Amino acid sequence: MERDDEGLTEDRIFTLLSMGRRRELLRAVDRLGGEATVGDVTNEIVTGEHGTDAGARARKTVYVSLHQTHLPRLVESGALVHDVHEKTVHLTERGDVLLAYLRFDPTAERAGLLSRVLRPGGRNRAK
Repeated sequence: MERDDEGLTEDRIFTLLSMGRRRELLRAVDRLGGEATVGDVTNEIVTGEHGTDAGARARKTVYVSLHQTHLPRLVESGALVHDVHEKTVHLTERGDVLLAYLRFDPTAERAGLLSRVLRPGGRNRAK
């Protein structure tokens, strides 16, 4: 699949992050050190969705949806690189951008600068 070089517009970012399983795919690769096998990512997602005693059917459902839908979308956007022969995926700089959106929490007590500035009612302006 060809990589999209148009960039990550705000609409594109929110479209990519609109699916829960796609968000979990990014988080799983990140938790696994930024590069992982598709099998390990699948296991992470299955465990999160169905618990540790999930059956083969649940695993297959997740695996198929990753291959048919979510991996191609994230690869096309340039957020992940998928090595089909090695059966691995790894995050790119665009993937890090998407993860930054997932980490943003305007309600966090000790948030980063962006979260402090954008927190509802949280701007401390000098008068």
